[in-house]
Amino acid sequence: MPILNERESPQVEISPGFERRELVSGELGAESLTVAHATLAPDGEAPLHTHPTEEAMVILEGEAVAWLGDDEIVVSRGQTVLAPAGVKHGFVNRSGKPVRVMAIFPTAKVERVLVE
Repeated sequence: MPILNERESPQVEISPGFERRELVSGELGAESLTVAHATLAPDGEAPLHTHPTEEAMVILEGEAVAWLGDDEIVVSRGQTVLAPAGVKHGFVNRSGKPVRVMAIFPTAKVERVLVE
């Protein structure tokens, strides 16, 4: 059984103020799962996008505005945003404090399509 160390996974800036670090993925040995930590800085944004699989986003810390389909919802610690496959979603942090999110996908390779 592999033990994965978060500090050994590279942190990637997805967009200004939005950083993501994979904890579990195909590149790290998983066959059908991706788990990542994401941090959204104050005024940071995870732009609208879709995936061919569903995604669960657990809010670990802070408060953000989540876009899910055509809805805009304020979410905070302890809530989970479930984006069905193909449904546009994203976040913006207007709270003035960092937001931490755990993203979970039922695939070892995440595919993302930006929505304009």
